[in-house]
Amino acid sequence: MSHRPGGVGARRAATVFGLLLAMATTFVAIGIVGANPASARTNDKAKPVLFVHGYNPTSNSTNCGGDFDQMISQLRAEGFTGPMVKVGFYSGDVNCNVNLRSYGSFGDSSSWKEISKAFSRYVYTEYTSKGIAVDVVGYSMGGLIARGAVHGAQRAESGFSAPIDVEDAVTLGTPHNGAAWYSNLCLWGQCTGLKPSASEIKWLNLNGNPQGRSGTEWTVVGSSGDWVVPLSSAQYMTVPTTNKVGYSSVSHTGSGNYMHTSTVITRSGTGLALANA
Repeated sequence: MSHRPGGVGARRAATVFGLLLAMATTFVAIGIVGANPASARTNDKAKPVLFVHGYNPTSNSTNCGGDFDQMISQLRAEGFTGPMVKVGFYSGDVNCNVNLRSYGSFGDSSSWKEISKAFSRYVYTEYTSKGIAVDVVGYSMGGLIARGAVHGAQRAESGFSAPIDVEDAVTLGTPHNGAAWYSNLCLWGQCTGLKPSASEIKWLNLNGNPQGRSGTEWTVVGSSGDWVVPLSSAQYMTVPTTNKVGYSSVSHTGSGNYMHTSTVITRSGTGLALANA
């Protein structure tokens, strides 16, 4: 018996091809093939925003409210509606909503990398594991803690959590390539991890744009008026030029610092809410 064109064999082949095509279409639709990690991002102002303070050279107590309350108030006025969480890590920190000592074992003089491990576990436990994406604002060393958490978790390094879902992160005066030259005079304690030659800084820069579980967009902010962190170091990440923001007269500390300057706060909010802003 001869087979006619379009007979059983042809119909079976067509059926298999159709199934394969449907599967491929489904995989692309759900992001298995050709997924762009940032494609899952949400351009909104409703996500939790975590605020991480910086290094305190004179005390084991930082006032999270003094650092971030003005910034939070302005972001609220600009339409942010999600939880605003002030994150501390020193033993004497005050006016913070959470202290990372509940998520890791470290001391007041421990390296910021050790604190990064605790921050990753905090974010994973309280947010990522529950399907909640967060945004982060890191000031000075706080930016290293945030970036280090994403970096270490992405690399599956010991002590870090599984990858965390940090969607947007803004760093303010963060020494991504080390603090000013005089930091080289630091011979012990936490400040040794802030020197340009520090092993922690070299580790961090193994990846100039670390990514969270669903993609992370970084905005790096610095100022030529910052005498603690050079502008070049504050912007030392492999991100689009539009995400590198520089000012001429914003100081690192005092009443004119990043978190107390209206234009910086507004620009930070744009970085938290919009893609490649």
